[in-house]
Amino acid sequence: MENQMEILDKEVLLVEYQSAQESAQHHDNLVWTVTSIIWGGMLVLFGFVLGNLDKDNLRHVLTLLSILGIVLTIAVWGFALQLGDVRRQKYIRCKTIEELFGMRQHRELKYAKGSQGIVYGTVMMLFIIVWLIVLLMVWSHYLQTVT
Repeated sequence: MENQMEILDKEVLLVEYQSAQESAQHHDNLVWTVTSIIWGGMLVLFGFVLGNLDKDNLRHVLTLLSILGIVLTIAVWGFALQLGDVRRQKYIRCKTIEELFGMRQHRELKYAKGSQGIVYGTVMMLFIIVWLIVLLMVWSHYLQTVT
């Protein structure tokens, strides 16, 4: 009976390992899919706002779109951090199971930890800065025409 439990425990751990790995990959893909869609949409939005800076009747709309750009950037950044944390937890579980079985797929992986997060955070911060500059451009153009 004890042998059957050991075999069952190993099978359960292997299924958990596979599920954790698939879940980690899913969460990583989700981050990049959402990020790609939002970044592409924001570039289109930048084009619209910058192409209409001289239209004073659209000043309020351009202001709202700029604020929306900032909010979307912050929201996606938050989602990416949260999903990245889930992904890390899943890979930690994979490494724990690998240790039990003497496997090495994730445990011996060598890479610069945190570098992707730094680049991602830098790009997101740049989006926020550019949106703030665009917002200032919307209002500075209007203020120049009023005075």
